[in-house]
Amino acid sequence: MMSMPERRRYRRFMAWLPLRLTAVGGKIEPNPLPLLTMNISKAGVYFPTPRRIEPGELIEVEVTMLGAGPEGKDVHISGAGRVVRVDASKTPGWYKLAATFDEPPAGHLPAWHKVVAKYEGN
Repeated sequence: MMSMPERRRYRRFMAWLPLRLTAVGGKIEPNPLPLLTMNISKAGVYFPTPRRIEPGELIEVEVTMLGAGPEGKDVHISGAGRVVRVDASKTPGWYKLAATFDEPPAGHLPAWHKVVAKYEGN
């Protein structure tokens, strides 16, 4: 069996961070569900959701770094991007979405890279 070379531009890290899906297709989500990331990279995120969102669809997310800010405050990092893959989940009615950021996370690029750097150092 041949192994395929890694095609991703950035390394992915397993990370269970609080995430909220705040907008889909340019429409604000009125009551974003609390979700968790499964993995992250410098340019994207992978997470489970009870909503199927098709590849190519624009989304906005907010990831929370618990206690990572000054004086132990939470840091909220927003990002806008596109769904690039939808996987089935073992849980009926749930899907796993892979998304890449089209633009740096809402002015938070340095903060997002710090999040990923935390995992690169491990």
